[in-house]
Amino acid sequence: MIYGAGMSGLIAACNLASEGYDVLVREKESSWGGSSVFNPSLHTTPLDVPATSEYIGIDVSHAFKDVSTLSIYLHDYKIPAPVFMAYHVERSSRPSSLDALLYDKCVQAGVKFEFNTALRKQDLESLPEGTIIACGLNQAAYDDLGIPYKEWCAWMARGEAEHDNDAWIWMDECINEYGYISYCNGMYYNLLFAYGQEVTRDDLDKYQAFMKRVEGVEEDNWEYVRGAAPVVSPDNPQLVRDGFIMCGTMSGCLDPFMGFGISGSLVSGKVAAIAVSDPARAQEEFERFTRNYAKVYNFKQEVWYPLRARVDILEDLANILGPERTIKLFIEGLRKGRKHSAIPGFGVLSCN
Repeated sequence: MIYGAGMSGLIAACNLASEGYDVLVREKESSWGGSSVFNPSLHTTPLDVPATSEYIGIDVSHAFKDVSTLSIYLHDYKIPAPVFMAYHVERSSRPSSLDALLYDKCVQAGVKFEFNTALRKQDLESLPEGTIIACGLNQAAYDDLGIPYKEWCAWMARGEAEHDNDAWIWMDECINEYGYISYCNGMYYNLLFAYGQEVTRDDLDKYQAFMKRVEGVEEDNWEYVRGAAPVVSPDNPQLVRDGFIMCGTMSGCLDPFMGFGISGSLVSGKVAAIAVSDPARAQEEFERFTRNYAKVYNFKQEVWYPLRARVDILEDLANILGPERTIKLFIEGLRKGRKHSAIPGFGVLSCN
C-alpha cells in the first residue's frame, strides 16, 4: 500500500511490483503527477542521470532536459553559472513529464491505482505496518503524522513559452529564499518563495520590476500558494515513523540549503521499496543519502541566513572580483564542498 502517486511513490511502486509484490497506490488527486495546486511545474536540478537511473532501476533520461543557460542574480548583478550536469524536469500528468514516464512503468509492472482517495487521519490506526507514505507537500498529512515542518509561501506563475532550457535564480533581501524561473517542454514555471514568512505583494512587485528591467519578461498571471517542507530541525530526515515508511519529501530526504528535492525523491523512492523487505539495509542507505543534512541545516541557519540578509555585500564582492573570477571561485567552492553536500542522490553537487 502506497499513499501518493508523485514521483517517489511511483518509483517505490514500480520497484516493488517488479519484485513480485501486489501494489496498490492511493492518490487524493484525480490523476497521477503530484498536487494539482503546484503542478504542472518545472524544476532545474543538478543530477547524474545515468547513475540515478541505475540506482532506482528505471531509465529516467527521457524526462531530463539539458539546461542551456543558468544565471544567478544578486539584485541585478548577473553571475552566469555552470550548467554541467544540470537539467530541467517537468512534474505533471502531461506526457512530457517525469511522472508520465514513471506512471507508464508502473502500469507495465502491474501496479493498481485508486484515485480520489486521500490519506485520512482516522485511517492511520488501521493501516498495516510497512505502508509507504509519499504525500509530498500535503500540509494536512504532515499534521496528521506529526512530522515537523515549516510552511513556505510563494507567488507562482506558469504558462506556455516559445523558448526552452533557460533558467535563473534571483536573490534579494525582501525574501529569505529566492525567485526562479525555468523554461522547458514548451512551458515556463516561475516561483518567488520564502520559508516561514509571507511573500507580500510589494515583494512580488520588486521581483516583477527586476524581470522587466533585466530580462525583459512581463508576467501578470500570479497565484499565491502555500506548502509544507520538513526543514524545521536538524533531525527532520526519518525513514520510518510509527511503523510507516516515509518516502520523498515527507521523509526529509531533500537539500536543506537550496531546497533541491528531485534527486532526494528519486532515491528515497528506491529506499522505501528496499525497506519493505530489508529494513536494515534501507536505513543504511537512507542515512547515507542524508548524512550531511544536520550540518548543512545548521550552517544555513547560523551562517547563510545572516549573510543572505545582506545581498548587497554579496553583490559588492562579486563586483570586485568580476564575473570571470566569481565563476572560478564558485566552481572551486563546489568542487571542494561536494563531500559536504546535503543534496541526496547522485550528481556533481550531490553527496554521492
